[in-house]
Amino acid sequence: MVDFMKRDGNDLFRNRFFNFIFRNRRFLFSLRVFVTLLFFYAVFMGFYDTSKSNIFTTAVFWGIFWPFFIVTTLPIFGRIFCGICPHGFLGRYITRIGLKKRMPKWLQNRFIGVMLLFLGWWGVYYAFPGLFRTPLGTAMLFTVMTLVAFLLYFLYKDMDYCKYICPIGTALRGFGKLSFTWFGSYNTACNECRSFDCAKACPYGLSPFNFDKKRSMEDCTLCMECTHACEAIHFRWLKPGYAIYRNFKPLKAEVWVYILILAAIPISMAFHHGLGRSNIGDSMIWAQTARWFESFVDFGALDATGLFAFLYAALCTITAAVVGMWAASRILKKEFDTVFYTLGYAFAPLFILASMAHAWEYFFTGNGARIVEGLAWGLGMHVDVEPLAKRGDTWLKLFHLFRWLAVVWALYILYRRFAYIDAPKGRKIAAYPFAALLILFFVGVNLYRDHVIDTYGRKARHGHGGRGGHAAMMHKKAAEVPKIAVTADDTVWLGDRLPGSRRGGGMGMRRTRSEVPSRKVYLLGGDFPEAACVTNLRGSFFTVDTDNRYQTAKPKRRGCVSVRFAMPKSGYYKVYYVEKEPGFVRVAKYEFKRFDHSSDEVYDRRKMAAKTIEPVPFDILRLRPENETFYSRPHTGDTVRFKVLLHGTPVAGAAVAFTTRFGWTNEARTDKEGIVSFRLIKDYYPEWDRFDRRFRERYLVLARYEQNGTRYVATQQDLYTPARSEYHSYAWGLLITLLLLIVFGGGVWLYRLRIHKPFKEVVIDE
Repeated sequence: MVDFMKRDGNDLFRNRFFNFIFRNRRFLFSLRVFVTLLFFYAVFMGFYDTSKSNIFTTAVFWGIFWPFFIVTTLPIFGRIFCGICPHGFLGRYITRIGLKKRMPKWLQNRFIGVMLLFLGWWGVYYAFPGLFRTPLGTAMLFTVMTLVAFLLYFLYKDMDYCKYICPIGTALRGFGKLSFTWFGSYNTACNECRSFDCAKACPYGLSPFNFDKKRSMEDCTLCMECTHACEAIHFRWLKPGYAIYRNFKPLKAEVWVYILILAAIPISMAFHHGLGRSNIGDSMIWAQTARWFESFVDFGALDATGLFAFLYAALCTITAAVVGMWAASRILKKEFDTVFYTLGYAFAPLFILASMAHAWEYFFTGNGARIVEGLAWGLGMHVDVEPLAKRGDTWLKLFHLFRWLAVVWALYILYRRFAYIDAPKGRKIAAYPFAALLILFFVGVNLYRDHVIDTYGRKARHGHGGRGGHAAMMHKKAAEVPKIAVTADDTVWLGDRLPGSRRGGGMGMRRTRSEVPSRKVYLLGGDFPEAACVTNLRGSFFTVDTDNRYQTAKPKRRGCVSVRFAMPKSGYYKVYYVEKEPGFVRVAKYEFKRFDHSSDEVYDRRKMAAKTIEPVPFDILRLRPENETFYSRPHTGDTVRFKVLLHGTPVAGAAVAFTTRFGWTNEARTDKEGIVSFRLIKDYYPEWDRFDRRFRERYLVLARYEQNGTRYVATQQDLYTPARSEYHSYAWGLLITLLLLIVFGGGVWLYRLRIHKPFKEVVIDE
């Protein structure tokens, strides 16, 4: 035992603050008691009040314990949470009075805890997503964990539950290697020690004086009991990942926990919560697999899509790790286990930094407010707290950099770990990209998810258009025409489709007796696209011909308010609805491009250019592309540009929202020239054999601006069609699939042909 030790400059125990919070027995005991009481009070409240009003239980476990006590502390101080864990704290006292038996060999398997975390926690989370979000489900989960833990503490010695059975024990041990700290002892003092007081004080039966020698902290939970027995223990502040760069005896369960947790959290969430909630989520393989199984299996309350997203994520992640390391082992000419478990530690940063970024972004955008409100509710108070930030705030993108930092760090760790593989340098260089296959897969998933969200957008809350809102809207009876009396806060627009009609954009298009085509538009309002006929007409209508000449129009009030206009020549025709009230101006615009296929009229760009008219104070102009002709139609993937004008002058800073018929919305502000642009997303997802390349997708553009106490609002509805590449991709997909089958099939045949050589007997005559 050492009573005094001159500590190094990077020893945290040298600092009074850290020495107090990590070594002061009274403080540590008080902290553990507080965390334990909070833990059991949250469990009790989960059973006591199972209603949604109980926001305390979920705030404690999913708002505090998981994102902060575990995810955030791991890369900083290591598995410091184990030192204050209620199970470990009470387990020390239970073990003292327990049977102190030796845990059977079959239970001394760290993969038990790993699989409990992977399947029992995250597998259940995706299969039954609502279970752990409820107070009762959360309380039941931690009650079962507590009972199992206390039983095993009572039966077995040396806190073996924490080492082998605890669902997060092995995970924290593995990810703790990325931390900034190292727990060990001063060799100058330990070399002369014969009492081994630090080992005697350890409730886990460890030997802290051997940590530096073994280059591993083993199952140390940073309970700090050994620091009270001997002053020679240090807790050093080192460079990040110091422990993982060292040459130590690999633990197989640690490598697998990196892979499985990466699959269960970042990859599964990218599949299910990212790609699955995009507007092409229904076309993802896990969603299609779920629908196929649901056709003959009743899953009941189980979320089949979430379950298959989890299974596909696990399959892809494990395949990328195993195949990549197998190829690397073949190139290096080393045993697979040696390569896999030596280099596999490079996968550690991928989960921890990606989850930290999500935890902190979620904290600022809502979780922080929910924690405060939840704790207040648990104390019998009611408070309303605003989030610290809003989704979409530019500075929140800093957290998105964490996942790319994780990739760089993982690649660097892989480079450092190659030093412990005895192989020529050239083989190491050739094997490196294969060993990094899982890292590259992680990069690919993130890039693809961002691409899909940016291109196609997220599903609206009311359901996916191709299967939910669209079907409901298209099956309304024509007689059931909804009506609405709009206020200044409601959206109003002009459309050529009567609410409840099954007909498309051509409705209202007809020829009069003089064979002059005409079109009919309706004044609609409410939540786009669930339109209703406006009943309280207060404004005026204007029709505009191809020469930009306008005239007032008298609407028909029978049924839904409507205006019909003739289209004798090819060109753009417009209808405006203008409503002016003190402090409020509303404009709704309809624009239609008509042309005759048999006409010899040339597309005149100056004549076709977007223009406004004098009676319209606030207008939206769709700017024509340079290559636009009479035959041009906007398609999925195209970028459309709009200019906002106030009294004919471009407006900078006007808020413009772009909404598709199925609810996807994007918002932007006009630049100094009054221009804003949006990319047309794909929002049409039929069955593959029912694809209609002429399908017309509707969207609404809504502009808002305020000046001198007057609010200006303008709307314009238009449509676009699927891009050619969307229906060409069916043929290309089939062709590429056939080619891949031929190439891989031929490769397998050649490989088998080469390895099956005829037997030759060689006889040596001595």
